[in-house]
Amino acid sequence: MMQGTPHRVGGLPPRGGSARAARHIAMIPFALTLAACAAVPFVGGPSVARLEETRQFAAKPLDQTWASPRGSLVMIERDLGPEAEQIVGLTNPTTIEGDNFLWLRARRPDRLSGDNFDLRDFMSRAPDVPPPFTTVSDDNLKRGRDSIGTYFYLEWRSGAQANCVLAFRRIAGAEGLLPGDASILEVMLRNCTMGSVEEALLPIRDAQIGVTPAGGIPTAVAAGGNGRMISPLAAPPSE
Repeated sequence: MMQGTPHRVGGLPPRGGSARAARHIAMIPFALTLAACAAVPFVGGPSVARLEETRQFAAKPLDQTWASPRGSLVMIERDLGPEAEQIVGLTNPTTIEGDNFLWLRARRPDRLSGDNFDLRDFMSRAPDVPPPFTTVSDDNLKRGRDSIGTYFYLEWRSGAQANCVLAFRRIAGAEGLLPGDASILEVMLRNCTMGSVEEALLPIRDAQIGVTPAGGIPTAVAAGGNGRMISPLAAPPSE
């Protein structure tokens, strides 16, 4: 699972941080068998890059996820000082290699404004490009738009009923949803389904991300989500 030569962005070698994130995605099946995993104490400099080298993920309750994708199985999270990261494992009804996942990165404001998207900058933090995709560049990205802004994606079709998407978005003004001083939410989705491309994109769209278009305040998930509040302080879902 996600072995061999790392996939690349626009033919360029992947950054170390993305390779590390890919390894953590490979932990998702293992995390399903654990109630939690121990975090390794950090001793060293305060930079986010250094924290990426030393901070480990720990399993967290699904009701602490910053999004609300349908089919969530497990969530792992790590603290990166001024930033934080979550990976949500999603169900995969296909036999296509690799795991379905939603990667979330909480960040402080940066040089970009609004939901402006810089693919190279984004991929310096995101996981490596997962199979069945091999490369991603500005030239081959499609785009869509919903109530919280623009998202970008690739699609892959198996020739049968299975469709896969690799999707990205950046959401500004999400401080009501995120921990600490973070107000930028970066999102990457790999999702293979036995349905349409539109269905595969649902976990990254507004209904399942659950951020309002004005101010990024957490909301109850609209139709198509799993119906729970997505604030880290939200109550557990009622059955």
